[in-house]
Amino acid sequence: MDTIAHFYREINSGFLNKNCGQGFEISYLAEYDENDDPLFRKFVDYTPENHEKIKKMMEADDCMEFFIHETDLIKYYKNFKIGDLQQALENEPPKKVLKDAYLVSEQVIKEYFENIGSARILRTLEDLVKVIQECMSRGELEFIDVFQVTKKDYHTYTHCINTGLYCMALANKLQMKPEAIREIGLGGMLFDIGKKSIPYDIVMKEGELEPQEFQFIRKHPSAGRKDLNDMKCYSENILKMAAEHHEKYDGTGYPFQLKGEKISLYARVCGIMDVFGALTSPRANRPGMTPFAALTEMKNNMEGHFDMRILVNFIKILADAAAAKVSASRSSGGSQSSSKQAAASA
Repeated sequence: MDTIAHFYREINSGFLNKNCGQGFEISYLAEYDENDDPLFRKFVDYTPENHEKIKKMMEADDCMEFFIHETDLIKYYKNFKIGDLQQALENEPPKKVLKDAYLVSEQVIKEYFENIGSARILRTLEDLVKVIQECMSRGELEFIDVFQVTKKDYHTYTHCINTGLYCMALANKLQMKPEAIREIGLGGMLFDIGKKSIPYDIVMKEGELEPQEFQFIRKHPSAGRKDLNDMKCYSENILKMAAEHHEKYDGTGYPFQLKGEKISLYARVCGIMDVFGALTSPRANRPGMTPFAALTEMKNNMEGHFDMRILVNFIKILADAAAAKVSASRSSGGSQSSSKQAAASA
């Protein structure tokens, strides 16, 4: 059972933003009870009007730890961070807003994995997905535009957001219905949250896992489905993305050894984007691959892993976008060498 400490996130003066239109309570860690559980006390009510005063107070007391309750933290993201993005859609280029929405989405997932224990913070992703969808639609963004926005690192929270955006970008190019694009994007962001139950050193281990370590890994799809199901707000499609993203088309995956179209469509898309995201991100023992190198690896050396119809469509979408980029470069007077560079960058 979660203790009260799981619902408080440590903050410093840098967290404060005078442009935030809402107030919230700042608490401090007062003492520990007889069970060694922390007890929090109110420090001050923060409002934009007293921003400078409270910032100085927090910076002056370098021995005290300050905290915000997750209820206020959720309001901060929903009413301030996401509200700003929604307003920016009317005034700023869609790709810039997409970059900002990406960073906020990444931070939300990071809050869940690293800062607070409750899954309630994840509900804010629903509004973020709507902003991201609007950016893709208004900007007529290609998959490679979305790829260029994403970070490439080893963090689970980054990988979740990348997978969600890649799922949305492909679904958008396949002209799926708007509600389906949002659903598959949200599922992609949430598909790996079961990894929160895996010891960190196992998640981050490079190289082959020991059999007992791999048993932890095998449990995370079912753990993710359970966590999402317990929230009682997500569709069966999203639950299946969490549960089935490690199933393989030839039936050799886990945890259920599902085969072919017995794996849900959304999970088949997610499985492709999961591997694509992993291959294009660097690891300690290798650099990240280019998109086409990753897709070549998946097509030629991972036989039976994926629904080939989806994978081939994905390859064609990237190839067509690269060809269009080269054509545009030539028509604008670019040299042949710059055309080759454009194709390589895609």
